Amino acid sequence: MNLWLYIGTWNVMTMLKAGKMKEIAEQMLSTQIQIIALQEIRWKGHGQIKKNKYSLYYSCSQQKTCQFGTGFMVKKEIEKNIMSFTPINERICTLRLKGKLHNITFINVHAPTKEKIEEKDKFYDDLQRTYDKTPKHDIIMILGNLNAKIGKEKAYENLTGKHTQHDVSNQNGE
Repeated sequence: MNLWLYIGTWNVMTMLKAGKMKEIAEQMLSTQIQIIALQEIRWKGHGQIKKNKYSLYYSCSQQKTCQFGTGFMVKKEIEKNIMSFTPINERICTLRLKGKLHNITFINVHAPTKEKIEEKDKFYDDLQRTYDKTPKHDIIMILGNLNAKIGKEKAYENLTGKHTQHDVSNQNGE
């Protein structure tokens, strides 16, 4: 694998619209980005779609469409390094890549908003279990939509600088 790996994350809002997968692929293929972690795919089930220049791995609700969904769009050049894709549920999936010194595990997440207390507890329990099952020598990257708001509090000044969209951080931001 190349010394550099270019990754991104994108809450696509839905992939139920005709042509949305192609639109995302065109955006990826027009940049150096090799892997995009996607949230809100909103399909049903889990699986893989192979195209000429990329593949899409997805993990959505087993029961119904229109509910969340996470996944990865991967350029063809990276596919030979994929060791595994693991759908956990509609809010979490993993992609494991073979690296030179260490393998890399990407954990793609879509966290519940702050109002959904019970759902958040389950989500963070699932995320912790997923993290704990990851091989200890892997480089682990958690990415996705954490529904976090980082405010202007003094504690976050080194992270946000003077300019942040929110006045006050929410619990996910903390």
